[in-house]
Amino acid sequence: MKIIIKNNYADMSTEAFKLFAEAFRDSESLGFATGNTPKALYRMISSECKAGRLSFRGKCTFNLDEYYPISSQNSESYWSYMNENLFNNIDIDRRKINFPRSMPNADETVNRYIEKYSRFGPVDLQILGIGRNGHIGFNEPGTTKYSTIRIVDLSPDTIKRNNAPVHKAITMGIREILESRKIILLASGSDKSWAVSDAVTGRITKSLPASFLQEHADTTLILDREAASRLHYGGNIEMQQQYPNDHA
Repeated sequence: MKIIIKNNYADMSTEAFKLFAEAFRDSESLGFATGNTPKALYRMISSECKAGRLSFRGKCTFNLDEYYPISSQNSESYWSYMNENLFNNIDIDRRKINFPRSMPNADETVNRYIEKYSRFGPVDLQILGIGRNGHIGFNEPGTTKYSTIRIVDLSPDTIKRNNAPVHKAITMGIREILESRKIILLASGSDKSWAVSDAVTGRITKSLPASFLQEHADTTLILDREAASRLHYGGNIEMQQQYPNDHA
């Protein structure tokens, strides 16, 4: 596990784009997360595509999760989020966007996404965030590393923090996440500091699903100073960069 600590959210996002761009050319399938943290990264990707310096032609994408059940037309859906923040701004063949859409029943919803993942996965380059309770995707505390694509109940904390429109979601499991060839996890803000610290330096446990990333061969965490504030560096961490000193 590699750690890069930057001074603030803007610097963290710039570093994330740098690593994304380096891995992009050798990646056929890209995995994306939602939430506030990757928005600046997606703006940078969109800008580079519009300028012709980055192209999604020939690429396919996967998204980690989506609320269930929810219409894709709902402004609170992750499909709407991805269209607004990325998909409408890049030159991707929309037939190659693999997304966990709500179908008429739960089994059909899950089986449809499993079929897409079986055909076009696993992911070469996965962007992740981390929840305050240590979830990745919507793999809430109590999730094992053998979990797969499924419908889950969201925790009360996640429902409150996300102001979630429903109480369930479809998510990739820990197994699919760990099958990704390369993972870049972004975390910003002091409210993520406990989850980051425990995920990186604590024991591997299903009570903190992000801790399973310790078993992944190529995971890089890019953190701002606040998210990294509780880290105590151990032997399982390769520090690539620390934040600079403040300047007056």
